[in-house]
Amino acid sequence: MASDDAAPPPTPVPPDQPASAPSAEQTPLSGPAGEPAPKRGRKRWAAGIAIVAAGIALWIWLGRGPGRGGTTTPERFVPLAAELEGIRGVRLFYGVAGADSLVEEYRDVVVKERPADQVRAVYRELVAGPTGKRVALFPEGTELLNAYLSPRGTLYLDWNRNIVHGFTGGSGRERLLLASIVRTAAENFPDVEQVTLLVDGAPVETIGGHYDALAPLVVGEWR
Repeated sequence: MASDDAAPPPTPVPPDQPASAPSAEQTPLSGPAGEPAPKRGRKRWAAGIAIVAAGIALWIWLGRGPGRGGTTTPERFVPLAAELEGIRGVRLFYGVAGADSLVEEYRDVVVKERPADQVRAVYRELVAGPTGKRVALFPEGTELLNAYLSPRGTLYLDWNRNIVHGFTGGSGRERLLLASIVRTAAENFPDVEQVTLLVDGAPVETIGGHYDALAPLVVGEWR
C-alpha cells in the first residue's frame, strides 16, 4: 500500500514544448528596459562598417598606385645639381707652330649656372691644352683659382703661382699668352670689357717680364 509521503508523479511535458530551457543563443538577453538587445543587428552594423572602411582603403591605394608610400610627395622647387649643368660651345685660343699668331678652336664644355663656375670651366679647358698641332701657351701646372666679373665689365682672374714661376719664353710668347687669355674672355663672355690678372689673390706686375700686368688688359687692345 502506498504511503501518503510518496512523491507525486511527474507532470507530463506537452509535445510542442522542449524538455529543457532554451540555450543562451536561443533566448536573447534583455536590455536595461527589459527589451531584448538587438545583438544580431549590432553584428551586421559592425560588419557593414568594416566593409566600407576596406573599400575606402582600397580606393586610396589604387589612387596612389602600388609602391608609392603612405604620404604624397610635394613638388620639387629646388633643382638638382645635375639640372644646373649644360653643354656650351666655347671658343679657345692657342698658338700656331712657327707663327706669331693665335688660332681659334671650338669645343663643347660642361658648364653650370653660376657665372664664376662658367668662367672656371672655360679656362680649365683653355689651360688643358689644344688638340692637333696647335701650341699650348700656359706653363705646366697653371691653374685658375677663382674668377669674378664686376658689374662694370672687369673680369678678375686669380691664378696660382705657376703661371709666373713656370713661364719660359720671350716677349712674343708672353704677348700670345696674354692675348689668349683676353680673347678667350671676350669671345665667350660678351660683357667683359677688360681683364685683370691676379696671382694667389694679389696683383701681379708681369707674367714674363715684358708686359705690364698691373693695369687691366683692355679687350679692344688685344684682338
